[in-house]
Amino acid sequence: MDHASDETKKVGEALAWIVGVLERHGVSYQVVGGLAARAHGAERPIVDVDLYVPFDQAHSALEEIRPNVVWGPEHHAGDEWDLTFLKADHGGQRVELGDSSSDPRFFDREKGSWIPQRVDYDPGVRVELLGVRAWVMPEEELVRYKRVLGRPVDLDDVAQIAKRRSVGE
Repeated sequence: MDHASDETKKVGEALAWIVGVLERHGVSYQVVGGLAARAHGAERPIVDVDLYVPFDQAHSALEEIRPNVVWGPEHHAGDEWDLTFLKADHGGQRVELGDSSSDPRFFDREKGSWIPQRVDYDPGVRVELLGVRAWVMPEEELVRYKRVLGRPVDLDDVAQIAKRRSVGE
């Protein structure tokens, strides 16, 4: 098995693990970040599995994953995000859960201001992603979010998603 296949397998197993825990406990979630971009047509290596979860409604799920948590949950205020999140490890794959119930914000580089990250779980899109049926941030919302963040990796994701759209139309 090559390195890319090993990486995809590890990400898929971590995604299956966290989605299984969250769904077993009836917790709303959305896959975001690079993995959501992949679901919508971007093609880049996945560093971590990012999800938004309302921590205030996820107590039993968070308790179940506690043995895998390597950091947090703690508040983090950095250059790009201001949120509470945790980092977990599953089989050597990093999984990060951001708390959507703690009023997360992200920084708009162009405007130089913070924007509330409102996560509405209702319009989530259920897709098959690395062999796992999962709720993913809707494409339009993900593209808007990544454009505003404006990091090179995010702008690359947006370009790849747009290219997939133009080819698919």
